[in-house]
Amino acid sequence: GSRPRSANPDPLRHPPRPALITVVAGLLVLGGLFGAAQLLVGDFVVTGSLPAKGPILGVAVILYAGSVTLGLLVLGGRAWLAALNLTILFAIAYLPAFGRPMVVGLGLAHAAAAVILVRGRGWFAAMSAWRTGMRDVRGPGQDPGAMIS
Repeated sequence: GSRPRSANPDPLRHPPRPALITVVAGLLVLGGLFGAAQLLVGDFVVTGSLPAKGPILGVAVILYAGSVTLGLLVLGGRAWLAALNLTILFAIAYLPAFGRPMVVGLGLAHAAAAVILVRGRGWFAAMSAWRTGMRDVRGPGQDPGAMIS
């Protein structure tokens, strides 16, 4: 079956992004950059309890780079499931160091981001439907951005 296109009054414009989705994207991007900055100065990884050495360093680089990438994709209404999984992973990873105030804040922020992503799933579906509709409307070889004023 086909999905409903959304209540978007102008089909040439994407559905408006909820403000909380922008906040989640910001958390993913800034969290990834913050973690990468910690790695550059040789600080701790993810939980604050593991030194950034050996295999942990490689895993941390992948997670932080993934966080930045997913944050940017979330802004465009993509990668919902991957972003949800990563926010849950970070929320769980912060549990061992839950006694430190900054880690408590980061853990709770990632848990809240997961809830926001679940509640905002409809917007991601609307964006997917909008992108599908744009593929049907534009001519062969036409730039999809050219249809948006």
